[in-house]
Formats: sequence, structure tokens, C-alpha cells
Amino acid sequence: MTFSSYKVERIGFGLLLCIALLMAFEPLVRLHDPNGARASDAFDIHAGITQLQSELRVAAPVKPSPDSGASASPVAATPATPGPVPMPFSLRIAPILPWCVFGALAFAFLALMDLFFLKKAFALLSLAGGCLAAVAGLHVMILSSDVQSWTEMLMSMAELNSPGDSALGARILMANSFVVSPGVGLYALTTCLLLVPLLSFTRAIPRLSAVIRSDPRVRGSQTIHIRPLNSQYPAETCTTVDFSRSGLQLESSSNQYYVGMEVYLTRNDRAGGPANAEEHGHVVRVEKMGNAGCRFAIHIISKA
Repeated sequence: MTFSSYKVERIGFGLLLCIALLMAFEPLVRLHDPNGARASDAFDIHAGITQLQSELRVAAPVKPSPDSGASASPVAATPATPGPVPMPFSLRIAPILPWCVFGALAFAFLALMDLFFLKKAFALLSLAGGCLAAVAGLHVMILSSDVQSWTEMLMSMAELNSPGDSALGARILMANSFVVSPGVGLYALTTCLLLVPLLSFTRAIPRLSAVIRSDPRVRGSQTIHIRPLNSQYPAETCTTVDFSRSGLQLESSSNQYYVGMEVYLTRNDRAGGPANAEEHGHVVRVEKMGNAGCRFAIHIISKA
């Protein structure tokens, strides 16, 4: 039995979805704070984000410089010190990041189950998971930029308000130590989940297998009886343009064929002649012709 390109396609989809699920154990977000660098996978990303928020809240207040004594004149009163700078919106909504990651992993699992049992909506499920993973990655990038800008603003205000503070240098170093970036696991999760619908909708693997052939093709005319597996399409007799051991190319006066259609075919079909073995195949390429017909290629899967 010939190994169908559709089996290769489904195996490829399964591997991509399995890799996406395994990314739950890889670094999804990389965090760096005064305590050092750490990587968070799917199981501790919530704790990592919560700890980062807590540490940034500690660094957030901008304390006024201490009074050096009573002012000699009311006119020379110390100017009001601005209050704490509010945390960026991306940091305040950072707790949604773990939910996006878990949602992407959940859709990856559902897509894998659908691929094994139903084969109906795995591409859409994978697309939904890929979109969630992409949202998580974009959020981390925005969060990284906002944290850097926010800490720089805090330290600038602290330097203006407390020019004589002996601990100012240490505070600046502490603020600059906060770094957030996407991990390799988040990139891989997004890529794998978005590749599945891309390859599924474009039928890239069957098309590629049709282009890369190992069997030589021979030009010749044979009468082939085509019976689509889907009974809503009528059977018809077509003529080959060329053929090989694993496939053939035919011309038809109808436009009912599409990439992925499964068919049964009988070679050299003649009325009253001996019955030939019926073969199982699927359409891998369709070219529309100007006379309302089409030229299509069939890859042979196996004898029926």
C-alpha cells in the first residue's frame, strides 16, 4: 500500500500539535529582577508575573527628599513633590497573560483530539490557539517596553527630587534590572499552532508531494473511469494526458474536481470489456481550462 500524502499531512499536523503542547514545559516568559534571571513555563508563569508586579510596586513610590530645616521665608517653601507614577496599563493587566497561554494550550489539545477522532475542525481550533499565543507574545513585548520606560521615568523623577540621596545609584541599578521578554517556548508555541491552519488551508503538503515525484511520467492516452467517493458528484470517463506508476493526469469537460477530493478509478474502461481492478486515489492538483473544463492530477493511494 502506498503511503498517502494525506497520511503524511496528518502525521505532520499531529507532530506540530504535540510540539505545541510540549512547549508548556519550556520557558515561555523570561523575567529578570534584582534577585536575578528566571524563566517561567506554563505552570509558574502566573507566580512569576505576580512576583514581578509586587516588586515593581515596591520600586514605584517616589519619595520626597527630607526637609533640611524650616524655611526662612514662606516664599521659599519647598515645591510640591509629584506623587507616584501610575503603573502602565500593560502591567496592570499582566494577569491575563497566563490565561492566554493556557487557552492556547487548551486549543492545541482540542485540535489534536479532533485530528485523531473527528478530522473536522482541527485547523480552526489550532488557529484560535495560535491567535491566543500571538496575543500573549505581543503582550509580553509591549510589557517589556512599558516596564523599561516606566522605570526610567521613575528614576528620572527620583534624581530630580532627591539629588543628594546616597542610595540613588543603587535604586537606579535596581530599577534597570527589571527586564521582561518572550521565551523560546512562546515563539515555538505560536509558530506550531499557526502552521497547522496555514498548511491545512493551502494544502501545501499534498501539492509539494505532487511536485516532487520519484516516478517518471509517460505521455499517453488512456480511458479512465472516475467515481468520486462523495456520491453527490457524478462519475465520468476521462482521458489521460500522462501517467506514472503512482499517479496520472487527466482532462475533463466538467469542473467538479478540487484538491483533496477522493476518487475511485478504473483504467482502460471499455464497455463490454474485462473489468479492471478499481484503484483509490485523491486529487492533488487542478488546473482550470478555457473551454469550461479542467486538467487534474490524481495520486494513487492503493488498490481498492
